[in-house]
Amino acid sequence: MKNILIKSFTTILCILMLLSPLTSTSSTILEKEKQVNSIEVRTTSLNPKIKGALSMINETMLRNYLIDLVSFGSRVTGSYSNEKAAEYLFQQFEKMNLESEYHSWSVHNDKKIPMLYNSKNVIATQKGTDDSCEEDLIFNAHFDAVKNSPGANDDGSGTIAVLAAAYVLSQFDFNRTIKYILFSGEEQGLLGSHEYVRNLYEKNEKIFVEMNADMIGHTRTAEGGRKYRVYATNDALWIIDEMEKINQDYNINFNISNGVTTLDGGGGSDHVSFVRYGFETLAYFQAEIIVRYWHTTMDLIEHINFSYLVNTTRLIVGTLAQLADIKDTTHPQIKIASPKRGRLYFQDRIICEYEKFETKIIDDFEIYAEVEKGNSPISHVEFYYDGKLSFTDTEAPFHWRLNKISFTEHIIKVVAYDESGKTANDEMMIFYLNLNRKK
Repeated sequence: MKNILIKSFTTILCILMLLSPLTSTSSTILEKEKQVNSIEVRTTSLNPKIKGALSMINETMLRNYLIDLVSFGSRVTGSYSNEKAAEYLFQQFEKMNLESEYHSWSVHNDKKIPMLYNSKNVIATQKGTDDSCEEDLIFNAHFDAVKNSPGANDDGSGTIAVLAAAYVLSQFDFNRTIKYILFSGEEQGLLGSHEYVRNLYEKNEKIFVEMNADMIGHTRTAEGGRKYRVYATNDALWIIDEMEKINQDYNINFNISNGVTTLDGGGGSDHVSFVRYGFETLAYFQAEIIVRYWHTTMDLIEHINFSYLVNTTRLIVGTLAQLADIKDTTHPQIKIASPKRGRLYFQDRIICEYEKFETKIIDDFEIYAEVEKGNSPISHVEFYYDGKLSFTDTEAPFHWRLNKISFTEHIIKVVAYDESGKTANDEMMIFYLNLNRKK
């Protein structure tokens, strides 16, 4: 009898469940199942290298690096504390089994009171596995600081982001070579980065993109803690789209504001050295500029927001990892091959060379652009003079004779178009003297 009652009760309950609409509890359960399934699908589609690298970046790691760095003092370029900090950074790279080296430089600044600075940059190289990827990725920051400032945020935050990136990414293999560079001399006028980039330019070396982090660890409001600023050169703007995917897919969830970096660089940090020599760059900055700490004795570890710094670092590292496995880009590439930066020209001939990036031209001059196609043939190249289209060339070699009356500075720009509509551009500032326009 007991078994009959149980069976009858079970049957009635099943009939009621079939006839009744789903309760809110049942709907919630189904929604949770859907969410779990979607998370599982999403998780399986994530890049395991990026996921693994980001999981290793935490507050403890960043705090320990920053405590060590700040312990050396203000790290003024050329000082004892700066030299000891460079040794520490070199040793950290060596512990990661990266190819580590110093890049020594000596230069006079161009300030009102000229001074000779002797210092060194610290470089670590993580070799890529694909030799066909000839263009390296660069991630850099400056480790020097101003007098009497601990430099925890400016630019200790960027420096330890470079260390963290090197540590976690060195545990994975990537197609493309990554260089981690820590510059000195930034506070004296981008001296260390200028000497390094000038050397790259003179050797005609190519880079995929340079990424610079300067002051990425302060925020004073909850709203500022959800924001991040990124600036890119025109031909690197597509990377911001890749960064947005990293931002969303790995739940970093920044509200990213972005802008275009022009010849004047903007931001006054080491990425400007790369821009001036025609390289593509991305520059990362915190959303809020906190003036009361900047370049003062108050730039302390106590004023670093480490949860914010963890996220800013993760976004950079995720983007680096994504780019490091890209073999080919679909976009064309272009550079102004002549005139070259750091030269004086007269009647199309090089008269002398400078240690700076300035280009000076006397008389009319033939401008040449070298172009590499992406996945579509090049249709034409446009030549601009101070923003105005002056000439269009449809056949290689792409060139245009500059023949205008001038006795001041101008910007020349070249833009390549391929048959799919993709573009690439390069521009440079020139001092142009020509008082006799040729017929």
